[in-house]
Amino acid sequence: MLLTPSQVPPVGGPVRLLPITGGPEQRGTLSDWSTSPAGLVATAVVTLDDPASAAALADQPVWAHLHSAGGAAVVLEAVAEGTAVGGELLLTGVLALATEQQRAEPRADIARRAQLRGRVAAAARTIDLSRTGARVVLATDAALANLGASADDTLELVVEVGAEETVTAAARVVRVDAERSEVALTFVDLSDADATRIERAVLGKISSEREQAGASAT
Repeated sequence: MLLTPSQVPPVGGPVRLLPITGGPEQRGTLSDWSTSPAGLVATAVVTLDDPASAAALADQPVWAHLHSAGGAAVVLEAVAEGTAVGGELLLTGVLALATEQQRAEPRADIARRAQLRGRVAAAARTIDLSRTGARVVLATDAALANLGASADDTLELVVEVGAEETVTAAARVVRVDAERSEVALTFVDLSDADATRIERAVLGKISSEREQAGASAT
């Protein structure tokens, strides 16, 4: 997708790099940003906070999470290349993988098994998921009533983010939709490791959907 002028990440802004094939998240600063004349290819230069991490990420596919001047999320799926400058990586990717006009984190419509633990434990599944929160649906209205959740309550959410991999996190109830048996949640004090696990699941889903859309178009 093409970026509008307001979505272009400003130089000097923060960057999170997440290796697609696995590994810890790395943070840095955007040193340069450019696009091809047609706007289809984006090139970014990122200076890592930990210069020693640049060698480990060189030649690796990464998701680069950036922010527009207004704080909205922009995610680039790119290949990282080392440069002659210590701690610096050159990222080149085709289009922006994801953009969010009003959110600081990308969100995916992703169905994963989950459990809400409040007054009782209730089986659920996610409707959408992001690094900052989730929307889940319970199996029945009775299950929602038994859970006894209301706005501003704090529950525990267990969500399956991968094969035999779950995240357990405290979450504050933002909204309850009794007609749909849905609960909207925002995470509270989510650890960096769990946030990375969630983000990898979210970006993996978005990337897979883009690949499928591209295959269908050809």
